[in-house]
Amino acid sequence: MVGCHGTICPVNPTTGGPSQADASESFFTTWAIAHGHLSCAYPSGPTGGGLYVGPILYPVFASGIAALARIGHDVPFPTQAQLGNHCSHAITAMTHWAIESNATVTTLRIGYVGWFVLLFGVVALLRVSGRGRCGWEPTAVVLVACAPPIFMSYENVFHPQDLVAMGLILAGLACVRRGWWIWAGVLLGLAVTSQQFALLALVPLLVLAPGIQRIKYVAGAAASMALIIVPMVMITSGGAIRAALVGSSQVTLGANARPSTGGTVLWEMHVHGALLFIVARIVPIVLALALAWWAVRRFGPTTLEALPLLTIIAASLLLRLVFEESIFGYYFMAVAAILILLDVVRGHVRGYTVAWIALVTLVFDPVPWGHLVLHQSVPVVIGTIGLLFVVADVIRGQVRWYLVAWMCVVVLTCEPLVWGLSIGRQILPNSLWQVVLVSIALWLILGPFFSKSNRESEALVLRKTNQVRNVPGYHV
Repeated sequence: MVGCHGTICPVNPTTGGPSQADASESFFTTWAIAHGHLSCAYPSGPTGGGLYVGPILYPVFASGIAALARIGHDVPFPTQAQLGNHCSHAITAMTHWAIESNATVTTLRIGYVGWFVLLFGVVALLRVSGRGRCGWEPTAVVLVACAPPIFMSYENVFHPQDLVAMGLILAGLACVRRGWWIWAGVLLGLAVTSQQFALLALVPLLVLAPGIQRIKYVAGAAASMALIIVPMVMITSGGAIRAALVGSSQVTLGANARPSTGGTVLWEMHVHGALLFIVARIVPIVLALALAWWAVRRFGPTTLEALPLLTIIAASLLLRLVFEESIFGYYFMAVAAILILLDVVRGHVRGYTVAWIALVTLVFDPVPWGHLVLHQSVPVVIGTIGLLFVVADVIRGQVRWYLVAWMCVVVLTCEPLVWGLSIGRQILPNSLWQVVLVSIALWLILGPFFSKSNRESEALVLRKTNQVRNVPGYHV
């Protein structure tokens, strides 16, 4: 994994706890702030490449917990002299300290806070969408908690900041539904400081916000971002600027070399430098704005109803996966969460959604590779469950062809195969999987919007008009 150093980022040796991969993106910042060395909160990598730059909000919050819990206080933290001039030795010094104090495992557990923030956002949104305080609420919570693309943010890589960002996005959408635009701006602004993909949710709401509410929304977002970013930039003498602008992303303006990861359609096109930054970071934001503008022109005020609002934000978040330069399983976290919520708000969990989540799970296996038996059992277990559903359908005299097609994909592309031949994950490139998974997700998100949701929105407008004019006998 990119950003690993020493013993800070080994692959998780168990299947039930958080991974340490990518933990260095937030650990060094957390430890430096917790022990009062804020100037070394964003140190550069051993070669000066700035590899250990992560988000801002999560390590600031985690450092408070680490300080209160006195994590690693049994061993003296490195002095400023040991951290080096301009923090040149900070990474090495803090790594040795973490090994001696056993602070790594304890700091990992702080990441569980991401689950609680995501849970808060899910419940808040359901309760303003007519699905709270009933059986749908625990159903949604369980589905979100058990969806592998979501817990990959903790099991495969240590990215609790992604869960925090998504939880804040959902809570912000709940505020939008209540008309609390200042609080919506505050929460979306905080989400951006946690992970930059939240911009794809923040920006469309600039268009969707009506009249004076847009000013309140912008003010709330600007205030919350400034409250987190400005002090950190000043304290770190500018060290937090990169974290504020691009976070841990390697897609930066002016980059001269392509990252070593990749595997997407954009990566296959050999785009790099300023053009890569524009395509991967600017184009999705512009398209999200265009989508929101089109929705307002087409559906008017009804775009702020639960289903249209969730659909627009889901499609905007999906744009990240369309234009990414590299792709991993946890990148699908936000789309998986909002797809589940879309189905719950509609009152029907679609088999298509479950099949898509299962396919993401098979392509980006959440089981650590060190557990070969468990790793190979994932496609067997999921494929067996799918086969049981197909058999049950045949017994009932019906066939769900999408499930049959899904079974064919599982059998042909996911190891282990009975006949000992694997033509799937070892040969099919990630760019092809990206096209398949993103295309299906786009259909799952926008399909109902252009059919049933369209008619429901127009019917809602007519119903309200009928109530105002009090036309007798009118029926939608």
